[in-house]
Amino acid sequence: MTRTDFDSWIARQAQRSADAMEKAISATHLTRRRETFGQVVVPARGSVLASPAIADWNPEPDYFFHWLRDSAIVMRSVAEQMEDAASEDERARWRRHFEDFVGFSLRLCDPDGMAVSDYRPPTRRGFRKFLRPRSEIVGLADDKLLSEPRFNPDGTIDIFRWSRPQYDGPALRALACLRYLAAGGAQTHDLARLLRTDLSFTVRHAGKRCIGPWEEPRQNAHHYYVALVQLGAITHGRAWAGDAVGKWEAAIERLRAGLERHWSDKHRVFMARRPTVSAEDMLDAAYLLAVWDADLPEGPHSIEDARVPETQAALEEYFARELPINRERPTECGVLLGRYPGDRYFGGGAWYPTTLAAAGLYYRRAQRAGKDRDGLMRRGDAIMRAVWRVTPEHGALSEQIDRATGRQTSARDLTWSYAAFVATARARAQAITPISRAHTKVD
Repeated sequence: MTRTDFDSWIARQAQRSADAMEKAISATHLTRRRETFGQVVVPARGSVLASPAIADWNPEPDYFFHWLRDSAIVMRSVAEQMEDAASEDERARWRRHFEDFVGFSLRLCDPDGMAVSDYRPPTRRGFRKFLRPRSEIVGLADDKLLSEPRFNPDGTIDIFRWSRPQYDGPALRALACLRYLAAGGAQTHDLARLLRTDLSFTVRHAGKRCIGPWEEPRQNAHHYYVALVQLGAITHGRAWAGDAVGKWEAAIERLRAGLERHWSDKHRVFMARRPTVSAEDMLDAAYLLAVWDADLPEGPHSIEDARVPETQAALEEYFARELPINRERPTECGVLLGRYPGDRYFGGGAWYPTTLAAAGLYYRRAQRAGKDRDGLMRRGDAIMRAVWRVTPEHGALSEQIDRATGRQTSARDLTWSYAAFVATARARAQAITPISRAHTKVD
């Protein structure tokens, strides 16, 4: 496992991941039949599949949906692929993907295009329990529609019971649009309209209780992840909005005050949500995703905050101890991270997105560091070597890695996992060859 082998693997896996990520965008050639529920779904242009795998929870989960969160994270990587493109043809291809995404996203904001009136639920006993009440679907409009976590990739409403409302999707989509503009994308009328819609929603719902990023039922609370990506969207969006930001100051102050209440001085970690029930409830790798996705340029809750490495160290120590695959890892390998203590979803294994966010934060800090740069790079590389160890030769990335065997599990070909690898590999390249980072700022 030489350094050359390692560097070559990262390059190959980044390309494989970009290719797999692209296949989930505008997958109009696929058809998803949920015959029990009377659905035939053909993805529309601009949709982003959370996973193109066809599964019915037997045992793999059905992720044939367009999630607002996942799609926004993917499209942020699309904007960066466009920025880094080696040719004009490649750049134009990624740009078209983003423009299609903008058009599709606008259609999701329009209740008149949802075509739910013709839906007839199944009559077979035992299946109706999975469905939302019809009154809930018919009443969707305006902010309730923007609070939806996911849609069918053909643009129709998700009819299934799920954890709602969620307020991070529009904030993440705004961050993706701002990143696209910073990468040289054109500010079309549609993009400006979508960005105004998402930023306005984020300001209105800044700091409010909602369901968190793991979409766990009965966790309608104040989530660190949601508040920080909201703050990230508003902070990065101020330059774009210009004179309209005056009314945003109260939202910014509310978010910053709320985020500080997540800090536990006693335990020296940021709590994932509040209120918490126990000290164990405080730890959650969604914290790392929050810092990574919000990407604040400076100050509290950015990578400059000394509390970030404290919380990250606590998370790594916990998963090093609790996940069997970490206990006898080679000395050159870092820790694979799961989600939170007590996680039982598909066995509660390690997750590619959380593990890659941990590596990515080391690389971002290394890019800004002075004397500690080499140590931060080594720590990021150690985590990436752990990812290499559990990734098959063909490069497929699932949602999880089994906590004991290292076998891939849960959703196959998770688009978020591919986007996470692409983004982390890019952060590593920037840390190796430092360049002036262009934050999501539009003049």
